[in-house]
This record gives sequence, C-alpha cells and structure tokens, in this order.
Amino acid sequence: MAKRTKTTAADFTVSELKAMLAAKTKIDDLESQRAALQKDLARVEKELTVLLRGAGAGTSNRKKPGRKKAAKKAPKRPARNTAAKAATATPKRGRPKKAAGAKGRPKKATAAATKRRTAKPAPTIESVVVDVIKANGGKMAFQDILATIQKKKLIKTKATNFDNVLRRTISTSDQIKRAARGIYRV
Repeated sequence: MAKRTKTTAADFTVSELKAMLAAKTKIDDLESQRAALQKDLARVEKELTVLLRGAGAGTSNRKKPGRKKAAKKAPKRPARNTAAKAATATPKRGRPKKAAGAKGRPKKATAAATKRRTAKPAPTIESVVVDVIKANGGKMAFQDILATIQKKKLIKTKATNFDNVLRRTISTSDQIKRAARGIYRV
C-alpha cells in the first residue's frame, strides 16, 4: 500500500487556497444560520405545545364512539344433517323474516309518510309549455316560452342547456304545433 503524505498549505496554489477559504466562510455562515433556525424552531414548538394543551382543555381528543365490532367466534364443526344445520346456523344481519303464517300489526302511517305517498308528480315539460302558450293567447315565440319558464321557475331541471331540452320537447310533442319559424301554437 502507498503511504499517505501530509499536505501542507504550500502544496496548494493560491486560487485553490482562496476557494477553500471561501468555502470555509460559507460553511461557517450556514452553520450559524442553522443554529439560529434550530433555536427558533425550539421556541415555536414550545409555544405550540402550550397552545395545544390550553386548547385541549375544552375539547377531547378521543374518537367518537362508533359501531362495536363483533367478537370473533371460533369456527364450528359442520353439522351432519339439515335439522342440525338449521338449529346451529348463525343469524343473518338485518331484520329477521316473519315466520310463515305470522300476523303482524301494520304500522301507523306518519304524516310525512302519508304526505310522500299523496304528493303529485312533477308536471312534464310538455304540459308546462302547453299551459304557458294557452295563458299567452294561443301563439308564442320559442324565446318567450323559454324566458317565461325560467323567470317563473316552472320546471326544476339539472340540464346545463335547458333550451335544447325544451326544443326537443316541442319538436316531438303532439299537442304543440309550429305556426311559423320559431313560433308555436297549441
């Protein structure tokens, strides 16, 4: 193996020594910055812990109680006959089925349930257009029909281009006839 020789300052050129000196000053600056940042970080962490302890006094960090998990059961040996299977079968989740021939009392209908059952279905676009044209005297321009429906909010829709839906409905309708270009009658 080759022996290492000691290097001295005399072995380097002036430019190499200047570069090493610049690097040393840069390292010293960065180390002092790091020390200052670590000091600031320690101060911030201390403030944070104080604030979190103070904020935690009124609230709890515990999770809200959720559904309890069922305990794991040991696997059972399979039954040999079907009667034994029925007796040892684990019940399924959900509402149990009524036994054959069992009579149950019907539940009383709540006001909300009754209201839901008796609610009228939403009017069709065609019926709304027919009503709008009749109210206007029998003839109406497409833009007027569209403006009236949108202004009075006669139809609830999620369509991005309701005018296209309206054009399609009018063109395929048996009740609405075209009187002239862009004008429709009932």
